Amino acid sequence: MNTRLSPLFTVFICLAINNVLLAQFSGNSIAETQLGQLPNDVNNIATFYARTALNYRLKSFRSSGTLEQFYSPRDGSTYFRLSQMTLQYKKRPFDLKIGNFYETIGRGSLVRSFEIPGAILEDLSYRSRHYFNRNILGLSAKYRYKGLTTKLIVGSPLNYVLPPTLGREVRRTDKIAALYADYNFKQQTVGAAFMRHFNDIAQGNYFMTTASGNIGGSLSYYTEFAKNVSGYDLSDFSRAVPYVFYGGLNFAAGSFGISAEYKNYNNFSIGSGINEPPALVKEHTSRVLNRSTHVLQPLNESGYQIEAFYTFPNLSSLTFNNTLAINDFGNKTAFREYYLEYDFTAVEKHDVKLFADYANDPFKSQKNRISTGLYMDWKLSENYALNTNYEFQRFSREEQNFENHVLVAGLSYKLKFVGSLVAETSNDSFIVDDGTKFWLGVNLKYQLNRSHNIQLFAGERRGGPACNAGVCYEVLDFKGLEIRLTNRF
Repeated sequence: MNTRLSPLFTVFICLAINNVLLAQFSGNSIAETQLGQLPNDVNNIATFYARTALNYRLKSFRSSGTLEQFYSPRDGSTYFRLSQMTLQYKKRPFDLKIGNFYETIGRGSLVRSFEIPGAILEDLSYRSRHYFNRNILGLSAKYRYKGLTTKLIVGSPLNYVLPPTLGREVRRTDKIAALYADYNFKQQTVGAAFMRHFNDIAQGNYFMTTASGNIGGSLSYYTEFAKNVSGYDLSDFSRAVPYVFYGGLNFAAGSFGISAEYKNYNNFSIGSGINEPPALVKEHTSRVLNRSTHVLQPLNESGYQIEAFYTFPNLSSLTFNNTLAINDFGNKTAFREYYLEYDFTAVEKHDVKLFADYANDPFKSQKNRISTGLYMDWKLSENYALNTNYEFQRFSREEQNFENHVLVAGLSYKLKFVGSLVAETSNDSFIVDDGTKFWLGVNLKYQLNRSHNIQLFAGERRGGPACNAGVCYEVLDFKGLEIRLTNRF
């Protein structure tokens, strides 16, 4: 009897081992501890934040889970919970997800979900830290057949402004059911979507159309139109009617390229802000300009963005950007910005970047704002490089002039070690009560191996608005010591 079963048992064991070998585990984690002071703190406070994301894959099935925890001596700030869990089946032509997932319809006019890697949010009101993301809890189903793609989304987007210490019924008040389909033919794509949204305060039905494609290999275009059709006629574009229109053109020929975008948004903020149509504002990497990024006002905003670049035969490049955003909330205002950047290599090994920017920003009460910067990456040897940059910004407000200065000096060794000293000064009346404030901090980063690195900050760091991937959020000032460990496995 046992002799007859042993071959079957052996086959079973072999199949089990084979399945385990075919399965793939992966994940990443981040752990950060702070000892210091945030705005309004009198004494130093020690906090600890950790996030671990695990992924498992077996043939067409995938599963993932994310654990988040935060410890603080402040009452009501500490938590430990499973923040995300997903089960996915993906095999052409199907892609099914149950649990927490990320999906965007069009360019985000109806709903946009995202995750900003490495960004941790903290609010002065709740004083609880959490990862910066907007996921959707529910069901997502996709079907692809030749040129046809359909997508069904049913779920509840996360309101990331509120911390995990609050319940799901508070952080996920918005509910959506959306169906999207597009068809591709001869390098052209047309699509349409319908979405039903409701929460405890309001409800609405939204319709959207999209069109995109390539013309002649050098020109591409994209258009998106969405409207609330609950009680509104499709031909009605009066001030009270919620609608969105976005259009963009891109042209590239050899070393030259240019893009032009137009927006017209009216009364189009859905629920707690689950949608984010394209902002059409350049996202800068410099500190003084990134903090000054114009924040989109979907309740009423129109304007354009034009950007052109040219690469010279010596591989240096020139970039120009012009942005206009007009808002009318009873009093019409306009944000205007002109940006010019030149990148080149000196002596065939030193990288240099210069930029100049001029803007008027009525939302920040900044007139005739001038920003300039110089970035230099000096190759000292095959392994060592010296990184220096200086940024300057000046503007007027109520007949007074204010200035921001940033000076950075750093040293890097291969891809192993990076260290920098960051000094900033400002007399901006919106952040400094009187006189000039000075920030000085040290950043160190050491790459332990390909999968692990450790970062350290010591000193005083200036906060303010930060924008990444078209999403802006607030970073708090910090004074003290911060250590972050990042792992990938």
